[in-house]
Amino acid sequence: MKKTIKNIALCAFLGLAAGVGFTSCEDYLTITPTNRIVEEDFWEDKNDLQNVVNACYARLIRNDIMKKYIEWGEMRGDNFERTTGNSSTDILNVMNANLLSTNDMFDWTQFYNAINYCNKVLAHGEETIARDESFSRGDWLPIRAEMITLRAFCHYYLLRTFGEVPYVTFDYNNDSQDFLIAQSTQIQVLDSIIKDLESIKADAMNDYGNTVQNAGRVTKKTVYTMLADVYLWRASYKAGRPDIAGSTTAQQDYEKCIECCNWVMDTMVENYKKQLNESGAVLGGVTDLTVEDLLIPNIESTTSTRVSYSSITGAYDYIFGVGNSRETIFELQLDGTNNSNSMMTGYFYNISTSRIGSLVCSSSLMGGVETNPNSLTPNYIYTKTDYRRYETAMYTGADQTDFPLGKYIESTVTQYNGTSVSSGMKDNSGSTTINVSYSRKSVPLSSNWIVYRLSDVMLMKAEAMSQVYSDEANLKEAFNLVRLIFKRSNPLAYENRPTATDSLDFTAFNTQEGMEALVMQERQREFVGEGKRWFDLVRYAQRRNSTSDMLRMLTRKYGDNKKAIEAKLASMLSLFSPIYTDEIKSNSLLHQNDAWGTEESSSRTDNL
Repeated sequence: MKKTIKNIALCAFLGLAAGVGFTSCEDYLTITPTNRIVEEDFWEDKNDLQNVVNACYARLIRNDIMKKYIEWGEMRGDNFERTTGNSSTDILNVMNANLLSTNDMFDWTQFYNAINYCNKVLAHGEETIARDESFSRGDWLPIRAEMITLRAFCHYYLLRTFGEVPYVTFDYNNDSQDFLIAQSTQIQVLDSIIKDLESIKADAMNDYGNTVQNAGRVTKKTVYTMLADVYLWRASYKAGRPDIAGSTTAQQDYEKCIECCNWVMDTMVENYKKQLNESGAVLGGVTDLTVEDLLIPNIESTTSTRVSYSSITGAYDYIFGVGNSRETIFELQLDGTNNSNSMMTGYFYNISTSRIGSLVCSSSLMGGVETNPNSLTPNYIYTKTDYRRYETAMYTGADQTDFPLGKYIESTVTQYNGTSVSSGMKDNSGSTTINVSYSRKSVPLSSNWIVYRLSDVMLMKAEAMSQVYSDEANLKEAFNLVRLIFKRSNPLAYENRPTATDSLDFTAFNTQEGMEALVMQERQREFVGEGKRWFDLVRYAQRRNSTSDMLRMLTRKYGDNKKAIEAKLASMLSLFSPIYTDEIKSNSLLHQNDAWGTEESSSRTDNL
């Protein structure tokens, strides 16, 4: 029997999903040209259901949706600039806070298409149980948890980008069905996401039985991590609006964030302990591990005449080169053949042609090194001993003006004594130059997109603790979480140098404000290019219900037009993007963000 699905070559998507070890669509689905879904013919057994589950994941790695991870999560922030010679007016407008509702960067269609796929599975799960005797409710509940989590993932991206968005929980079947739904407020969407995730967290899978699926599909630790993230956002929103009605306070939400982070870290430690003991890797077995043991170290070189480190067998290689490392929580799976991370080609670097994309790391991020890592207001983000500076951007020489992103694109980044490109990076004494070399991926554009990893959870907990606690013991616990991540990437500042001036000092950050500043700095150092920076800045501003403090960080990358940017982003509404014009035209229930007006060809900020 032929099964059809509206405007989508679903089999192609399932081929993409096969890269994460999901079942193939072969023999299950025949596509015929049509504009309608024949629902009664399609949902016959568990294979049909699983095929659409696979398609949900496949939609999240389409190039048109992956571009949004950067356009929405990075482009408005301070990590990137437009590449020298690039003529894109759309990018220039976004970076200069001229947000036009006609710019298709603000088209949210693909996210709602992914939501629709999730809702379609959710709508037909129960009937599949009834039709397929081999498919039980116990089989269905983990799949239901997956779909609700992926739906939450999409809504959460939309909320952080646009503020008020439609929260859609029904499936859309055909062109004759009206798809008119009004926006919900930010707090309504946050409440709904949390309620949904809390309702299914116990049903999500613990273990699919292999590394790829444990990293590439929703697991229980994915649900808890997303809950921590959403609780942190809602807490920050409430902290800036203490009079807002709700069943919980900002402090209670921060505490829930901490609780979820603890669950994830404890679970990952126990899983790693079990893995080590089952492998027999440690003589006599492992009885005591901490979260520090989970962090992949940068391995000390044994061939150097002094202390130096290589990431060939260290953190960068395993996290970004190989992928699906022991630190991962959720990664969207790509292999460079059946599915490619082509977003990297357009925005960061084209491996095949050796051409820089549209974006490069900003000079305020990469143009120099910070001499004092304990500064609350650093001139630069990276210190002279921080390997992430050279693992994040490709370093080609002292005279370079553009710093192309290397993260995801390079398979290895090695720092050593030798005759390769001099990075200008110094050892702890400041006298010896460390050199750097790069090896690119053998399969272009095969990098997974990392949604969550361990350091994200550690820093979310530290951020929440900085808002809840003012006593030394708790602030020191938060500091130590940050320090572990910093230390991993600054080994020359710590190894055999307990009094090194490049190491972090708790006394510089022993207040709530100081700890918050440290977490913001470390999140920026750790997650450049991972689609998080703009959302971090918005969350920071929401906590204050003011953009002024956030703008002091953002405008470091601006020169002559700094004042104009500050004027354009003075209101909280201006932190959220305009609704795309086509959506406003097709859905009469939508309203435009007042910060950007309703004109199709201009923004009210153009004259500022």
